[in-house]
Amino acid sequence: MSDKRRKNKFILIWEILLNVAGMTLIFAIIWFCFYRYNLRAGFLYKKGTALMFGMYGVLYLFLTGLYGGHKIGYYRISEIMYSQFLSMIMVNAFTYFQTCLIDRRFIEIKPIIIMCFIDTFFIFFWSVWCNKRFRKRNIVRNMTVICETDLSDELIKKMNYYDYKFHITKQLGIKNGISYILDNLDISDGVIIADVDSEMKKKIIDFCFDRSMPVFVIPDVSEIVLKNSYALNLMDMPVLVCNKGELSLIDEFSKRLFDLAVSFAALAVLWPFMLITAIAIKVYDRGPVFYKQKRLTIGRREFYVYKFRSMVVNAENDGVARLAKQNDSRITPVGRLIRKIRLDELPQIFNVIKGDMSIVGPRPERPEIAAQYEKYIPEFKYRLKMKAGITGYAQVLGRYNTDPYDKLMWDLMYIAGYSFLLDIRLIMMTIKVLFIPESTQGVGKKEVTAQRKKKGRV
Repeated sequence: MSDKRRKNKFILIWEILLNVAGMTLIFAIIWFCFYRYNLRAGFLYKKGTALMFGMYGVLYLFLTGLYGGHKIGYYRISEIMYSQFLSMIMVNAFTYFQTCLIDRRFIEIKPIIIMCFIDTFFIFFWSVWCNKRFRKRNIVRNMTVICETDLSDELIKKMNYYDYKFHITKQLGIKNGISYILDNLDISDGVIIADVDSEMKKKIIDFCFDRSMPVFVIPDVSEIVLKNSYALNLMDMPVLVCNKGELSLIDEFSKRLFDLAVSFAALAVLWPFMLITAIAIKVYDRGPVFYKQKRLTIGRREFYVYKFRSMVVNAENDGVARLAKQNDSRITPVGRLIRKIRLDELPQIFNVIKGDMSIVGPRPERPEIAAQYEKYIPEFKYRLKMKAGITGYAQVLGRYNTDPYDKLMWDLMYIAGYSFLLDIRLIMMTIKVLFIPESTQGVGKKEVTAQRKKKGRV
């Protein structure tokens, strides 16, 4: 199995190189046919041309890596195509404006548009070809699920979504005891562990590690905190030091400068879209353009978050705090559109400028809903160790109706592993989810919050 996985990784590397080389070759053909001899900048001859091709390939490789455009076998083919298409548009746009700056004039854009169409066909055929090769190699990992709480049904449902990657062969309950579990594990399978106590989890992991069996663990709060700890040598004893979840003065200062720079740059680019959105909301029902709502930020401080109004006026006139439901009748037609592409979130830029929020951070929760969550998940308050953000792990990798415990896990991963580069990465990842409808999916019709009570999680 180890040799087979090594061979498959080698094949994937060659497929990635083929993808990057093909996209760069298309750019080279367009360059020599339309731009090479029509530009005035001397830099773009000889070594300059080679540098342009190299930058194009490296940037495309970076963006497809960031957006998962090469995760054959992990993402569905539609997700692979979408990630690569988004990467291609961004690289081609960057290359066009870069060339304009070098040549000190706006060059003809028609060849770039032609290149985008050719790239789209290449991405389609490469994705289909690689997906077929993957399925022929039959790289489906058999999995044993060890979980006996209400979470198991949801976990199996999510794993079945990736049926091209995982095949669940059996489910083992923890009530049968550790001996029963170990006796029934197949060494050719992978193992996924969820809601298992630490002592039993250790024995299962030891068993799997000794037999080179891959282990997937659904983490708890303590494991998330430990993930980004650093090692300290205490005489001859190794010690892990956990991040206390607070930024240093230098990090706090640099993050604030970054927030202000990004906010003002965003306003300079996005103000036309904000103006059009405001006009559309006002014309539809003559109601207020903006909507403010009390939220929580660092240290449990309350503030008012600003958004473009997407619901009817007085949507919560009954005084009950609730999340938006699927096909919520309170959402106006204009509101439905701006929520899909996240335009309703843009006024939060002013919250960032005021200092209430950050560009990247835990999603700000309503005090009433946060109080409900904390009854079942006391650790939910740990999200308030950092300033609330417009985007973040929970917003990018989760959904609007993601379970609050899972949101907490994502937020703690961000808090414990904060870095300047991570902020930039999450901002780039945010672009990918803007046009994914599932990311704004509401809670169920009978639900007021996203809380789903699970044994072992509350």
